[in-house]
Amino acid sequence: MMNLGRFFLSLAIFAMASTSSASLYESEFTNLGQSYLRSLGGLNTDNADRLSGSQRDRCLSRYSPILNDGLIDIRIVIGYFDWTTGQQVSNYGYSPSIDPGAFQALRRLITGRCPGEAEFCGFDQVSGNPYRFTKRVNLQGRAYQARVDITYASVSEYLNANLGKYASEQKQRSQTSQAIFVNALQNADVVLYFGHSRNGGGPDFNPPIFIPGTNKVNYNGYYKPNRPGFKRMLSALREGHQPSIIGLMSCDSRDHFLSTLHRTAPRSGIITSLNVLDVKGVYTAMIGAADAILRGQCQRGFMSSLRMTEFNQKNITMDGMFE
Repeated sequence: MMNLGRFFLSLAIFAMASTSSASLYESEFTNLGQSYLRSLGGLNTDNADRLSGSQRDRCLSRYSPILNDGLIDIRIVIGYFDWTTGQQVSNYGYSPSIDPGAFQALRRLITGRCPGEAEFCGFDQVSGNPYRFTKRVNLQGRAYQARVDITYASVSEYLNANLGKYASEQKQRSQTSQAIFVNALQNADVVLYFGHSRNGGGPDFNPPIFIPGTNKVNYNGYYKPNRPGFKRMLSALREGHQPSIIGLMSCDSRDHFLSTLHRTAPRSGIITSLNVLDVKGVYTAMIGAADAILRGQCQRGFMSSLRMTEFNQKNITMDGMFE
């Protein structure tokens, strides 16, 4: 088993600079998350005892491996999430990274006040670890310790800096983020990836590979034929452990990943997206998934948590969860 404490320590030196001031898109992610949490706060929590026998059994069997050691272990791993537009964005240049801002927003949400019945909130940050958050939650009438780790992959929002003066730090952070993702797949109860699908080449924790001489991502020449991130994910899952729930919060992840992933990890419930080209959809679905798990939601409540917006109703799916 990998030493996550060492990985978190290696990331912490980069967190101080990136979290000391507002990051690109932080306010947008914060406002969006707060709005979604308010909607989740009005959603009732499922009571498994009120379900039919078969529905209750399927619900409890999904949560049994999550709860059997008394710790709900959720890992949110944000990839190198560049906003590749081929155009200049403010003073960030081409392909600014939005994952530092997403991390700061999620940290604010998870440590903030809880609206209504929402549970993705009210956590305490672990002393000395800016990426780990804990609190006690009640699932199906029993109290459990919940731990949520949130990490991200970009050293800064600036692509040129990450490839230039921060190149050494970015290489280390990308490698560490990838190792944390592998560790999560091999040890955690729940793994939620938020980032790029890279047209089937993700999950990805590195700056994008461009077509030589252009600022266009090299999907056809690199990501689609090589599928580096997907191959690493499958290799990690073949080690034996299968998370109870895997969420791939990235564009068109159902078409890119589901069939092979389901064969490799048949015990895992899998959350994916359909043709999602809007970051808002996968971001809010990730919050909804984490909140649903922390409340022990079953089929109806879980699906509702993922689909609190009209956009998500059309684009977010789950398979192998409560069937």
